[in-house]
Amino acid sequence: MSPWGAIAALLTGLLLAMPLAAQGPRIEPPAGGIFGPLPGSGQATDPTVPPSVPNQIETPELIVDLARPRVSITSAFQGESILLFGMFDPPGEIVVVVVGPPARETVLRKQRVLGLWLNTGRQAFDDVPAYYFIAASQPLQRLLARSAGGEILSLEDRMQSVRSVGQREHEDLIKFRLGLVEVKRREGLYPAAIGQVTIQANRLFRVELPFPSRLPEGIYEVRTYLLREGKIVAAVSRPLPVGKVGFSAQLAGWADHEGPLYGVGAILMALLVGWVGGAVMRRV
Repeated sequence: MSPWGAIAALLTGLLLAMPLAAQGPRIEPPAGGIFGPLPGSGQATDPTVPPSVPNQIETPELIVDLARPRVSITSAFQGESILLFGMFDPPGEIVVVVVGPPARETVLRKQRVLGLWLNTGRQAFDDVPAYYFIAASQPLQRLLARSAGGEILSLEDRMQSVRSVGQREHEDLIKFRLGLVEVKRREGLYPAAIGQVTIQANRLFRVELPFPSRLPEGIYEVRTYLLREGKIVAAVSRPLPVGKVGFSAQLAGWADHEGPLYGVGAILMALLVGWVGGAVMRRV
């Protein structure tokens, strides 16, 4: 064996005999690779935040839609129902509130005087909703008792916020408010019953929104709330236009913008109908 071959064999033997502990600690690459966490791995990008703590709180998803985008009032309109449906991230409860456009309303008090019913008083209120309807997946009293939040109001609480015009004693004002609610209920604008929101598969929901025949025009607001443990965690608002269409809309526009001509036309139409009716009856 040559001298150089003997030296090479000696060095190889020394390297094989060296203990593994002398090679120093072994460094493992990070789990996501040398370029940081993999996309979509869910690991925090901030090194100061533990991987189990998200960087921001995500809002639960709440998707809401209406079966029809508007309520069309025709000459044959007798009221209708519109389906509201959607999806939410469980768990939770759903509350739907439909509010009509606010307006001024005047309540008249009638009393019997000498055998005749006469108007003996009146009271005007501002910011009165033209329509008010609530639907919930659980009894509303139970949800409100669990501190559902001041944003969701029962009809009684909402009526407390209307502003009275003028000065009047408190007890008398309460009677006028009750009279206003009674009139609206008779017209079907303040339904007494709470609607039922149906939840299916613990994620999907639906509810029928009723609208009576004497529905005022305007932009209605349909608000949907997602509640968890008595707290509002998500809310979605949808506008719902309500208006006349067709010949009734043209007639209403003519009456609003051309009042004198509309009155003359109505008188002429009544005279014509009366004359035709009289002529037919004479021939019979």
